Amino acid sequence: MLNLFLLASYLLLNTILVQENLGRVQIQLLPSSELLITGSTNVNKFACNFEIGLISEPRAIKYTQQGNEVRFSNLFISLNIQGFNCGNNRINSDFQDLLRSEKHPDIKIILDRLTLISEEYSKAFIKVELAGIEKAFDLPVQLTGDRYKGKFRMNIRDFGLEPPKKVLGLIEVNEMIEINFQLRVLHN
Repeated sequence: MLNLFLLASYLLLNTILVQENLGRVQIQLLPSSELLITGSTNVNKFACNFEIGLISEPRAIKYTQQGNEVRFSNLFISLNIQGFNCGNNRINSDFQDLLRSEKHPDIKIILDRLTLISEEYSKAFIKVELAGIEKAFDLPVQLTGDRYKGKFRMNIRDFGLEPPKKVLGLIEVNEMIEINFQLRVLHN
């Protein structure tokens, strides 16, 4: 989720550093991009892939730059929770219930700013809104050509979510989940 914004932001950062006096760039997430939420229970692991086609339309992005830092105004993506596929309908339903998708159908990721660390790495400062609660994160993003890659961990309890228990409490979801992304971005 954060990954799409990070990728777009990183591409924007590279474009800004190469060109002067830019305040806009258009980006598009390519279908070969991947966004994955992984987690585990006390019995096994699970992985939920997001359908990138749901957020692949071109977007115009506005920014300002000071030195190695790029700030964005109103750069966000909304990931509809129904767009995640965890491998089977039962796990999909459990995942949607865990994230309270009936009341909060989207996960919103806001990219505030990027700081260029080197030609291959930047640090992204994002906010994630999940289940009606917003939390800030910073994470490294690796750039290789048109690919942006990164991951970060978050605790679902920070968003007021309770790890579910199944089979009379014998199976419990761990509170830590990991968001992995490998995004390919086309930019103009």
